[in-house]
Amino acid sequence: MKKILLSTAALLAITTASNADAITVTATVDGTLVATESSADGTLNVNNQAFGPIFNLNSLSINSETFLAAPDLLSTNTLDVNQSAGGTHQLVIDITATGLAGPGTIEALLSAFSVTGLTSGWSAREQTFINGVLLADTGTFTQTSDSAFSVDFRNVTNPFSAEAKYTINSAGIGRFNGGIDIAAAAVPGPVVGAGLPGLLAAIGFFGLRRRKKKAVAS
Repeated sequence: MKKILLSTAALLAITTASNADAITVTATVDGTLVATESSADGTLNVNNQAFGPIFNLNSLSINSETFLAAPDLLSTNTLDVNQSAGGTHQLVIDITATGLAGPGTIEALLSAFSVTGLTSGWSAREQTFINGVLLADTGTFTQTSDSAFSVDFRNVTNPFSAEAKYTINSAGIGRFNGGIDIAAAAVPGPVVGAGLPGLLAAIGFFGLRRRKKKAVAS
């Protein structure tokens, strides 16, 4: 079932020129840091990376502002990780892009979350942050396939950081596949009588564009 997490209102796009952004990824298993990856140029691809003896990151493609077309700010399509050993464990993957260019004003930001493969008995939580402050939170995903969207307002400083965080709780051998995107909410201004349906249609368009982008990448 698709979840819709909404705040209100007039939504603006970020059009400021990009700074030199950098990306850092950390992986923690059961509270212990097991891996750190970084890139200084706004793009990072990680493949077949062991996260200790329990988890393996099969693929992760990350792009930040420099490598994305407006209004996208951070894209983490698609995280694919599996557990090859038994037992119950927690994997936290934290992705932060720093040095992003912002307008220095309050902006509407759209967080898009998805799960496209989650083993039965596993659960996942996806979150976004701006400058280290929580932007949106899905709560707990438990279904094999699910998605959520949230539009929230934040002061987007110049420069600023955007962060995507995955918390995956496993229960034996299995797999998680999902994605998190952050974008300026380039939604048309208010239309008399449009109300919530107009906003949902705009979010639906964003989701369609995102799915097309993933298909091209594959």
